[in-house]
Amino acid sequence: MAEKVPQEVVDYLASQKALTLATTGLDGPWATTLTYVNDGSEIYIWIRPNTNTARHMDQNSRVAFAIDEYAEDWRQTKGIQARGACSVVEGERIATAADLFGRKYPELRPGSTSTVVFYRIEPEVLEFIDNSRGVDEAGDFGAEYRRQSILELPAVDQG
Repeated sequence: MAEKVPQEVVDYLASQKALTLATTGLDGPWATTLTYVNDGSEIYIWIRPNTNTARHMDQNSRVAFAIDEYAEDWRQTKGIQARGACSVVEGERIATAADLFGRKYPELRPGSTSTVVFYRIEPEVLEFIDNSRGVDEAGDFGAEYRRQSILELPAVDQG
């Protein structure tokens, strides 16, 4: 990725364990929660090939995801909202993705990588929410939040 994502955001991505992925296929939208790993701002997920999510990503590579850190005090909430392109990981990158997962989740290491498919998500729009830094916008219901646009690449023509 040509754009530089701040180290604070990369570290936040590395510190979290799960994301909610939104996909759209011929049968409509779908959302699922998955474990993930990151290499910089690139996100790697693994799923079984016969799932709705895998079918959707094969039909439409455009995805969105959210990573949230729940806090009782909304002023401490942190998270990521992003969208981008998703693609199947192939070749030598499979070993890299499997190694990243093995290091972050040693208890989830699959017996064989042939039972899962690795996907890479390259964010095109990425926003980092960190309410612990103070307020710069007022929201509804008295909730105040701080959102920082980190990355916004030009839209890709899917023509």
